[in-house]
Amino acid sequence: MQTFDSPNVSVGIELPKSIYIRHRSVAIAGKKQEMPLAASSVPEIKDVVRYLILHRLSVMCGIKADPNSDTRIDVVFSHEETSQEHQLLFPDQGAPAKQPKHRRGKTVVAQPAGKSLSVVLAELGQRSDDWFTENFACPPSAISSQAKIESLSFKRASLFVGGRYLKLERNISQTPFIVEGRRMTETSVAEVIGEPLQRLVCCDEYNLVGSGREDADVRMLGDGRPFYIECMNPRIKAIAQEQIHDIEASLVSSNSPVQVRRLQIIRPDDTSIIKEGEENKSKKYCALVWLSKQLTQEKLDEINSLGQNGILLQQKTPVRVLHRRAPLTRPKKLLSLAISHIEGNFYKVRIESEAGAYIKEFVHGDLGRTSPSLTELTGHTADILELDVEGVSLDFPPVPEIPTTQVA
Repeated sequence: MQTFDSPNVSVGIELPKSIYIRHRSVAIAGKKQEMPLAASSVPEIKDVVRYLILHRLSVMCGIKADPNSDTRIDVVFSHEETSQEHQLLFPDQGAPAKQPKHRRGKTVVAQPAGKSLSVVLAELGQRSDDWFTENFACPPSAISSQAKIESLSFKRASLFVGGRYLKLERNISQTPFIVEGRRMTETSVAEVIGEPLQRLVCCDEYNLVGSGREDADVRMLGDGRPFYIECMNPRIKAIAQEQIHDIEASLVSSNSPVQVRRLQIIRPDDTSIIKEGEENKSKKYCALVWLSKQLTQEKLDEINSLGQNGILLQQKTPVRVLHRRAPLTRPKKLLSLAISHIEGNFYKVRIESEAGAYIKEFVHGDLGRTSPSLTELTGHTADILELDVEGVSLDFPPVPEIPTTQVA
């Protein structure tokens, strides 16, 4: 198992519920015997156990205790012999099970009443010393077995890596595209960048979050799309920028269809830029379009003149995403539109739009659900053959200290 490179650690302890019953018993017994043993002077066993664990870690591994550490060890103890003692706090309930709850098609059976630690502590706080003495031994009876560690887990705060990715080929999704257990694309941007990062920092898993996403059949060119990858529970955080840059360089040297620029470790707070800029950024596109009839130069000039001033679209949720998006009408603005003739019935269309505009639907009209569309503006059926994103106007992440590898 890969060790964590954290110089400090915090420890979370979960003790058997009977511990809190017995803690109360000891305090009551001390008061009755007129011993100088108030409840406040009885050491919290959880604190004692935490101290012993941290002391052992310090001696054996040289790790310091720090309650603010980003690395946490959670230890859960159990004790079979006294596992039902807390049920005496609920003499009238008999621990009935609550009704099942239904969540997202799954039936989740709730734990019996009185089982959670918070319920036990709340009930314990409401019981008087007299009631407690009548129902529990004070001091508590001796036990004949030791507690055991039920579970031990290590968790570390996520490491975030930001950059801008380019997708130089089509049929690559941003994240794994799987429908009913079947992969729809051979690979994804997330896997191409995330897997070498996972090997570098030894994290449990990773998650890519992009500033928007293009369809799998759309290339991402220009200076790339801003993104960050969250590396969850990383064992290694002492990563030099040169090691991050090596991932960029390896993608270039292997002629990977996915390239990355400005890759770097970022602060957790920096990730908010991706979400906050979601509605403020603009995007530039280049599309190869087929028209059912060639346009006159006069018509081209008319559309280009209109496009210079911007065009306000009314876009209903596209048919292709109605199964996962609410049926709304959204106003979206094209900041600029320029169309030029290539040959025959083929045209190049360049568009700059605000975030959230559906460009494919603007071209063909989506059965009249987008208006105006290129089909309406030209008066002829329009079909989009290829689409590239050429720019995303969001300044993220900051330029790293060492130069990144440029893509030819």
